Amino acid sequence: MQYIKKTIVVIPILVVLVVTGCSYKHLAKRTYADKTCFAKIKNDISDILNEPIFSQTLASIKVVSLNDNSVIFEHNSKLLMHPASNMKLITSAAALAILDTNYQFNTELYIEDYDEINKTCKNLYLKGYGDPDLTLLDIDSLAEIVKNYGLKTVLQDIIVDDSFFDDTRWGNGWMWDDESDPDAPHISPLSVNKNCVNVILFADNQNTFVYTEPMTEFVLILNNTKLANNTTLKKPQIKLVYQNEKNYAYFDGEISPFQQWKKKVSLREPALFTGTIFKEALRSKFIVVYGKVTKGTIQANARKIYNKSRSICEVLNNMNKNSDNLSAENILKVLGANKYGVPGTSRNGIFAINRFLDSIGLDTTKLMIADGSGVSRYNLISAEQIVQFLVNIYKHPKIFLVFYNSLPIASIDGTLSNRMIDYENAQNVRAKTGTLNGVSCLSGYIKTIGGEMLAFAIMMQNFIGPVEPYLKAQDKICNILCKLNR
Repeated sequence: MQYIKKTIVVIPILVVLVVTGCSYKHLAKRTYADKTCFAKIKNDISDILNEPIFSQTLASIKVVSLNDNSVIFEHNSKLLMHPASNMKLITSAAALAILDTNYQFNTELYIEDYDEINKTCKNLYLKGYGDPDLTLLDIDSLAEIVKNYGLKTVLQDIIVDDSFFDDTRWGNGWMWDDESDPDAPHISPLSVNKNCVNVILFADNQNTFVYTEPMTEFVLILNNTKLANNTTLKKPQIKLVYQNEKNYAYFDGEISPFQQWKKKVSLREPALFTGTIFKEALRSKFIVVYGKVTKGTIQANARKIYNKSRSICEVLNNMNKNSDNLSAENILKVLGANKYGVPGTSRNGIFAINRFLDSIGLDTTKLMIADGSGVSRYNLISAEQIVQFLVNIYKHPKIFLVFYNSLPIASIDGTLSNRMIDYENAQNVRAKTGTLNGVSCLSGYIKTIGGEMLAFAIMMQNFIGPVEPYLKAQDKICNILCKLNR
């Protein structure tokens, strides 16, 4: 009898180990191709949601077939959640619908009182219309255009015109302690290099040194760092203070000999930063500027000599694939300017987005939009509402094609380049990631191995600790959905 009792005890334990092993290897080869496919999918996704990491974490999911509008899976789908950068899905689709797929983001260059004989002018002007992707190379090309125009001397100033937007530089609900964070840059219609510089601290065996990339007089460095004399380091810290039209970077802390420390920081007054970079580019081409970089508006007698344009498709690709916050906030204010007049404001941009969402059937009284990027924790939307939005965008072919192509492809590019790389059908997933502290989301489209298109939203929040376990859970859910074949 003892032998029989031991056998009865052992067998269930073996069965439990095989069925509930945390690796979920049994899901990797499973297919969902028979009449019980929905039940299998529900069970397998539910197994994932029963993992210990979700014991204190909210998860909200909805998956709908675009072929027949059937609900493939649903879990807490009506809960209002923080979308994080999933908010960019709505911002980008609204931009395509309101601005059109041919819209261009412009940066204009003007010259005032040009003297062709003496090769002088009174002022040069730069006016921005919200291009978030202006690069250092773009600014250098503008300086080259000035050189080719024949100009040798600017008698007065470089004037930057940022009047296309209002002067509110941050989104509603952004955190005060995100100041100088490159993911929360100051918003401006005229900006370069994402309004950021890299600050590099390094040391030899005697001294510490600090410089910026790009090197610019717009950032003044006060270096109080010291060489570490033991293994206990006081970590380097940087504090940015804006005064007298300059960003002052105060450094303290310690660094070991022959070590390097690097940090990207965002700057205040992006338009003046852009103008300073432009002035320095002119100087590198031996064009003298006697005055300073200052703000103003273009005078009636100034002549436009160049317009740098960037397509909305290019802007949206960078915004969605790389989750660029500045792009989303600039687009929001461009929407406001386009619909309700200059200067563009975030408030008017949100009005425009809400009217767009209303036009495709979403009840905007049951969600909250606070910014364009998802940085604000005031944003609230449900998985059900995101899927409803994705379903409706799919029904507008002109918008959908550009929108769909702007989304990261799992295992290939953007913020999904390192996700699902071990899954055979990873490239069937095109989706937008979303991350804040304690928040992780993934929403978009999946093409199943059976050729069926799905719209999905996976939203997780209220967790402490690393985000990686939640990313892996999202990836496993996507892998399950990819293998639907009915």
